[in-house]
Amino acid sequence: MSKTIALAIAVTAFAGLVAAAPAQAATRSVDISIERFVDRCIEQGGALADTNPSFSCETPDTVVACSFYTINYAECAWDGIENQLAVNRIIGMPDSVALNEGSGGSVKKGGGFKLPDLPIKWK
Repeated sequence: MSKTIALAIAVTAFAGLVAAAPAQAATRSVDISIERFVDRCIEQGGALADTNPSFSCETPDTVVACSFYTINYAECAWDGIENQLAVNRIIGMPDSVALNEGSGGSVKKGGGFKLPDLPIKWK
């Protein structure tokens, strides 16, 4: 009986630690104007907060906060994974170099996908 209680306490403590752990955060440098960021935020049904030179966009899916260093350059951060759809709708896709990291093929600027050189046998 005491082993069951000890196990229950350990599981409860672990669950509490997991719940208290901060969410995974992602960041990306983007080439986007303030106007474009605002337009995309509104298109996604987001609420905009302005703390110049930083702006944040809160949509039902995510909150993206961007600090603008120039007219067309920002550092953006959000909770969650790097390449989530809700974020891409607001700040755009990562550049082709970032997409290519760790993959077998490469994405070319302007679209398209180059397959890796593989020994493919055709019958």
